Amino acid sequence: MHADPTPGHDLPAALLWDFDGTLVDSERSWHAAERRLMAEWGGTITSEQQNRLTGCSLRDSAAMLMRWAGRDDLDVDHYAGVLNDYALEDMTSRGVEFRPGARELLDAAAAAGVRNALVSATFTSVLEAILSGMGSHPFEVVVGGDVVTRGKPDPEPYLMAVERLGLAVRDCLALEDSIPGTTSAERAGLATLAIPFEQDIEPTTRRQIVPTLEGLGLGAVGRHWRELRDA
Repeated sequence: MHADPTPGHDLPAALLWDFDGTLVDSERSWHAAERRLMAEWGGTITSEQQNRLTGCSLRDSAAMLMRWAGRDDLDVDHYAGVLNDYALEDMTSRGVEFRPGARELLDAAAAAGVRNALVSATFTSVLEAILSGMGSHPFEVVVGGDVVTRGKPDPEPYLMAVERLGLAVRDCLALEDSIPGTTSAERAGLATLAIPFEQDIEPTTRRQIVPTLEGLGLGAVGRHWRELRDA
C-alpha cells in the first residue's frame, strides 16, 4: 500500500454504514419497542422472534408483529411509525453508545478522505435525533427507512446512497451487522464487510466477516474491500 492510501484506489471511496448494531448499540431499544407494542396488543414476543426482526425494514417488522399478535386488521404503516417512535423514546431515555471501534473507524475514514454515508432501516427522525446528539458527524448522505419504497433486504436503500454520493458501486464498501442488511448491500452489488451482532452471518464471494471493528484500521478495511471488489 502507498505511504498515503488513496480513496478509490487503496481504500474504498466511501463507507456505507448501517446504523443499528453496526454504528451504534441500539438494538436493545428496538427490542423494548417491540415488547411494548406487543404488550399493548395483549401479546408477548420471544427472543427468537426478535432476532428475526433484526435488520428488517420497519414496515416488515410491524407486519410480522401484527401477524404474531393476530392483528392483521391494523394499518401496517401507522404501526411502523409507532414502533419507530417507541424506539426513539427508549434511545433518548437510555442513551446510545457507539459499537466497539465504530467511532474510531468513522473518524479515521473521514480524516483520510473516505466519504461516509448512513444507510438504515430506521426512520430519518431517529437518525437525525441521535446524530444531532453526537455533535458534528461526517455523514454526507443519510438514507432512512422512510425515504425508500422498499427497505432492506431490498437493494434500494444502498443504491440510493451510492447514487446520492455520485460514486460507482464498485468503489464503495458496506458495513453491516444483520442478514437483511448484508443481503440488501450485496443485491446492490456492493462489497460488504459484516460485523455480526445478533445474527450469525456466513461469508460469501461478496461478503467478508470480522468479529469487531475494534482495532480494525483503515489498511485492513482497504484490504477487505480490494479482495471483495476483485473477487
